[in-house]
Amino acid sequence: MPGTTGDVRVERVAWDDADARVLRDEQQAELRARYGDDDAGHAMTGDGIVATVLVRLDGAPVACGVLRDVSAGMGAGTGEVKRMYVRPDARGRGLSRRVLAELEDAARAHGCTRLVLETGVLQPEAIGLYLAAGYRPVENYGEYVGVVDSRCFARDLAVAAPPPRGPRGAAGRRDAVDQVAERAVEHTEDPIQDHAVEHVAWRHPDAVTLRRAMLDELAPLYPEHTPGGPAASPLVEGAPDGTALTTVLLRRDGVAVACATLRAAPAWGARTGELKRLYVAPAARGAGLARHLVRLVEDAARERGLTRVVLDTGIRQPAAIALYRSLGYRPVRPVAGWEALPFCLWFARDL
Repeated sequence: MPGTTGDVRVERVAWDDADARVLRDEQQAELRARYGDDDAGHAMTGDGIVATVLVRLDGAPVACGVLRDVSAGMGAGTGEVKRMYVRPDARGRGLSRRVLAELEDAARAHGCTRLVLETGVLQPEAIGLYLAAGYRPVENYGEYVGVVDSRCFARDLAVAAPPPRGPRGAAGRRDAVDQVAERAVEHTEDPIQDHAVEHVAWRHPDAVTLRRAMLDELAPLYPEHTPGGPAASPLVEGAPDGTALTTVLLRRDGVAVACATLRAAPAWGARTGELKRLYVAPAARGAGLARHLVRLVEDAARERGLTRVVLDTGIRQPAAIALYRSLGYRPVRPVAGWEALPFCLWFARDL
């Protein structure tokens, strides 16, 4: 694996193996420190365990993971990945991907066709690992239903996983995972050639119209969060409280077809901007306008001396997640107030 040095050995051991038990205890202690309480699944037992994976680096146990059969409650052929953990001093060596790959092999041998797992919003590294390995957000299941800091993922084992990430070159070339994600997003080489670009105020009538259309489109995706309709949704920020720095409009033949806003994000840092309300009208999709809007917002951020852009998107919008990942955005830990958005993932990119 890229970045791995030393003698790495991957073993399958018993659930009650002493080294595996120590690592699981360390994982639970780290989660307790990060979230301030035990996680919903902390009382896990050895029931239904299919495989326990242990990784040794130069003979020392440094990583673990568990697979259990949950087909009785989640459908035939379903396995669950649990207790993924790498000791802090062994991170950055690709060991978590090794554990995950071994668990997936064990799942196939057991007859599993689908894997599910849970992680939390304060574990962006884990979210990044699972997205890169081909897992996609799903609704919270089982004991995680209603747990606001939980995010659940699933992968169909019949679908090949993306290749592991390689190191970026000096020019910042896209890695293999970026390229896989990019293929999920339609675009052209020069989407802007037939579109005019305008920078307008947040309350510009055409921008308001497009944002309204966006909220109307999103409301059915998140009905539990829009009981009063789009205007009452936490997705709505009626006014950006003076934080909007610029709103980019794209026009074709004089008609506004896409928009996005850059706003100041002091909670994220003095030199960080936030990408908000990116929307492309349905008739204008498939031409790469969303991709181009992101780049225009990034250009506007640089012009203002900003060095980082953050954003959030919903778990029921896989195309948006694929778009942002393909543009180099990676999961990050959210700032205060994330509890009000139990359906969101947060991403950032350094400019």
